[in-house]
Formats: sequence, C-alpha cells, structure tokens
Amino acid sequence: MMLEKLRTCWGFSPTVDRNIALVEGFLKGKRFADLAQEHGLSTARVRQIIEKADWFVGGGILTKAEPSKASPRSDFMAAYPYVWNLAQLQGLGSATPRHFFRELERAGSLERLVEKMKRLPSRGRTTRELVRLVWQKERGESPWPAMKRSSIAIAQPSCPVDRPDRALQCQLALEPALQQLVQRALESGWSEDETVYALLELAGARLKGQLPRAAVVDGDGTS
Repeated sequence: MMLEKLRTCWGFSPTVDRNIALVEGFLKGKRFADLAQEHGLSTARVRQIIEKADWFVGGGILTKAEPSKASPRSDFMAAYPYVWNLAQLQGLGSATPRHFFRELERAGSLERLVEKMKRLPSRGRTTRELVRLVWQKERGESPWPAMKRSSIAIAQPSCPVDRPDRALQCQLALEPALQQLVQRALESGWSEDETVYALLELAGARLKGQLPRAAVVDGDGTS
C-alpha cells in the first residue's frame, strides 16, 4: 500500500520506478551506500529521495509514522489516481496534476476547489480545466462538452478527383474527426490498441463490402 501511494505521488516523474526501487530496497534493510552503488547515485541523493518518500506517506520509512502531522497531499493523490491519466489524455501537461493536488490540499475538498476555480476564471487555466474534468468524472458525467461530442465539420475537397494528392487531402480532412473518435473511445475505457485495431477491421470490412464481388479474391487466388 505504501509503495502504491508513492507511485501515485511521484506520478509522471521519469524516475518513479527507480525511486520506488530505492524505497523498497531500503525497507528490506539495504543501506544508503549499497543503494547508491546499485543505482549509480550519490549517497546524499539516495537519502534525499527516501526522505522525500517518507514525507509523502507521513512517516514509516525513516521516521515514526504520524498521520496527524503528515501533509494530506499524498492522501488526495491516492484518492484521485485517475487524475494523472486525465491530464495526460487531455494534454494538460505533466505539472498540472501537482498543481491540482496542491490546490485541492488548500481547498480541503473537491467541492470547495470547484467553487474556488469558479471565482478565479483568469488563474490557473490548465488547472481549472483539470478540476472540471475531475469534477465531471466524480459526478459520472462526460468530460466532453456537448458541442465537442457532436460531429465536427469535415473540410470539402479542393482539388479534382484525378489529382494525385487528393488521397492525402482526404486524410487531413478526416484526421480531426478520427482523433475525436479515438479520444472518446479511450475515455469510455477502451485501450488505444483495441480502438485502432477495431477501426482497421471496420475500415477493411467496409472496403470489402464496396468492392465488386469479382474483385474480392481469397488467399488461394479464387474469388
């Protein structure tokens, strides 16, 4: 449980796996010097990382566990594990979840944070957007506005049918709609691989359905 909370707290950090390994090794009895040599770090840096981990979980690694004196930020992080995924999915930046948890800690609850962000429309644009997404997620609503969920306009072709670059122009025209469709599938719980493969299968089936029957050839050369 402690290591899971730490992983949530470190979030997008590129060294999260290494940091978890350091803490896990320390909890198993390894010394700072041994961990430093094992991971190619200085002893001081290892101590710094483990001290930070101890602070995140409110003690129990280096110091005595005292939840009453611990910062509630790690508890907020553990309570909203999907915040990182939402921020990453929406392209809000890796720092935004940290800002969100900092503001959530100050507000004391998600409801108060929502009210605060409503009163401060000009501050923390990306954090405010993340608050909106989390609030709608908590209430079971779609994070996409109705107008964004509706079909977007697809640009009309601007060149004759016989132009060689017409196929590329068609791809560019369809790309926004495709990105929106993939995004909505991801938000519904489908993985990116599942979504892409499904689209390929559907496109292939549609293509075969539109081909003349004589042109559809099996693998052995027979139609």
